[in-house]
Amino acid sequence: MPLAFKSFELVEPLPLEEVAAKLKGYGVLELEEVEGKEVEVGFRVADLQMVDGELQGLFEESFIISVKYREELFKVPITVATEFRFTPVGSKVFLTVAAKKARANRVAARISAAVAAGRKRGVLLEARIPEPVFRRLYEGQPHAVKVVVFTDVKLPDVGKLTLYGEQLANSSLYNEYLKLGSVWYAVFEAGEGVVVGVTRNCIVTFFSKIDPEEAFKFIKENILPLALEEEAA
Repeated sequence: MPLAFKSFELVEPLPLEEVAAKLKGYGVLELEEVEGKEVEVGFRVADLQMVDGELQGLFEESFIISVKYREELFKVPITVATEFRFTPVGSKVFLTVAAKKARANRVAARISAAVAAGRKRGVLLEARIPEPVFRRLYEGQPHAVKVVVFTDVKLPDVGKLTLYGEQLANSSLYNEYLKLGSVWYAVFEAGEGVVVGVTRNCIVTFFSKIDPEEAFKFIKENILPLALEEEAA
């Protein structure tokens, strides 16, 4: 099953100790009764710790679901834990959430609200990679590319164009597509059999098996530095 992540950027780089103080004990929980037993539902931040210059933690969401067994419904409390990390890279601080887009956005919104306490607006935005910088991820190794997707295409009734690896090796076709639209998404082999998909708003999906710790490391070393290079666009 693919492993997905999404990264965000702190509008104003804050010391991680200040971020940790805002998140410590943060949550909204209430009691509900399930099968005669009281359980907590809602969300909370747990397991905050500083590790190798990063602030790591879990965002726990607890709720009640209905499970059908034969013809009978049972209410069951469950908890979904989402790992997140605040990582300083260069002059910026990024939040990476280990989840697909919808859940990552929800977790980031909750975290932003906590960190922004006392401020007029949230403190987290989507991390973005300028297109010319983004293309460096794969242009040097066209034969390792699986898919490249172009958006904002300047053709009537065409929302996006897609090139596949074999076609990317044809530089004239690739250059023609660059004139018609903007590169938004690429899937490529990142070495040692690791196949990864990356969007310019820093959604990273690993399609091959990878340890979550290695995935976080890959994002820290290969993706987040690209979001620093605004001036290079």
